[in-house]
Amino acid sequence: MRVKTGIVGLDELIGGGFRKNTINVILGAAGTGKTIFSLQFLITGIKNGEKGIYISFDLGEKEIIETASSLGWNEVEDYIKNGDLLIKNYYAETITLLNSELVSFVESNIKGEDSRVVIDSLTPLIAPLSYESRKDVNWFFSKFRELTTTLITVEEPLNGDLSLPHVSIPIFLGDSVIYLKNVGYGEAFNRTLKIIKFRASEHAEGIFPYKILPKLGIVVEGTYKTERTPTLKELLEKKIISKESIPKWIFEKVK
Repeated sequence: MRVKTGIVGLDELIGGGFRKNTINVILGAAGTGKTIFSLQFLITGIKNGEKGIYISFDLGEKEIIETASSLGWNEVEDYIKNGDLLIKNYYAETITLLNSELVSFVESNIKGEDSRVVIDSLTPLIAPLSYESRKDVNWFFSKFRELTTTLITVEEPLNGDLSLPHVSIPIFLGDSVIYLKNVGYGEAFNRTLKIIKFRASEHAEGIFPYKILPKLGIVVEGTYKTERTPTLKELLEKKIISKESIPKWIFEKVK
């Protein structure tokens, strides 16, 4: 059974969605849409009767609501008030949260397999680590696989170096790794997505352009080339995405 990501066009590239009880790493610099990706993932779960937990070391409830509202996802504020979406803001400078508090917090707030968790991001927790400390991260990942389906976002270093420990360790230990980039080559290919890794599953190879659209959020366009923003109807007609790949909560907003 696959966990639908809620990202239009992505599930078709990764065999139907994330595998259950896995660690899925999202790499990307500022402006690539990591927060939007995370919210789409959580909203899709909430619409399916699951609970969402968003753990951040940078953003609080206000910033999350503002981001969601900018895309027309005004229901996010209600989800927070109703307890369907739990936002937890931490301030961390050491590895201590990785070993205890974070795991305990999630364990006490999830609803078993019917929960989704986003950690945005791991960088403050593991930046002080060396390659020899990867066993600590491995323990942390293992505990989360036992608890729930988890999406973890990881910041890309400003210089794009993926070999630094706080990036390479999650890449090595994660079950899947998706790399979001803002390449700046123009409107049609301004942002691109590449699936670096998807353990125990086939996945599409290559680089796929994507856009961030009002109401829709992130839309992976496949090989669709255009100088303007495509409509959902055009994406369906060009068979870049299928109707089945569009989460119902998104389809209802744009039909």
